[in-house]
Amino acid sequence: MRKFIYLFLISITFNTQAKAQFEPVAVIELFTSQGCSSCPLADRLLSKTIANAKAKKIFALSFHVDYWNRLGWTDPFSDKKYSERQANYVSAMNLNSAYTPQMVVNGSYQFTGSDENSLTHALNQSLNTKATVGFKSLNATTETDKTIRVKYALDGSFVGSTIHFALVSLSETTAIKNGENEGRTLKNEHVVRQFISAKPNATGEIDLAFSSALKKDNLAIVAYVQRNNDLKIIGATTTNITKHN
Repeated sequence: MRKFIYLFLISITFNTQAKAQFEPVAVIELFTSQGCSSCPLADRLLSKTIANAKAKKIFALSFHVDYWNRLGWTDPFSDKKYSERQANYVSAMNLNSAYTPQMVVNGSYQFTGSDENSLTHALNQSLNTKATVGFKSLNATTETDKTIRVKYALDGSFVGSTIHFALVSLSETTAIKNGENEGRTLKNEHVVRQFISAKPNATGEIDLAFSSALKKDNLAIVAYVQRNNDLKIIGATTTNITKHN
């Protein structure tokens, strides 16, 4: 009888862990720019969502596009790669053009980035849809003063997908000196500083660049798996960065 109870408890523990791995996730990708006068409202909504996420598996990313830099202010966090990522959504979702601020949730829902009602709907839908890929582990360590090594292990169905790794600054404050937001001090959270994509494996690792300009205690890694055919995000997690022993 004792042996039976012991095996039963092991079974419960295993099933609980497996269930936790495939909990629903919601990845918010905000395409924004410090040179866009309508973007700060969306930036604040993203910050509010991060603050209210609590135990929910909500992962926020702020991608700063580069196509508004011509308005007089060069966004220090902008990158052409992020504009290209947004363009992929424009094509996949049959939109007329890219715009800011734009939010995309789980690669399935898109709307104006300051539209809180649409965000609430997208989060509710996403957090009621089971993930099909789980992260058994995700670890990030500073291997040298120039390298962050990220190691991961996956479970579930990830064939025909891509795994993305975003190095994010948790919080950045910038005094804007030119352009549409001239004279304002803007706060941006979960700002994507580097973004690398790869073919996923059951286990793997990638290296990100690390420099003295980045403060380790203000950084995190967000990793997520996205299907290639419809761009739906099917699993995600995050981790802080620790020092290699």
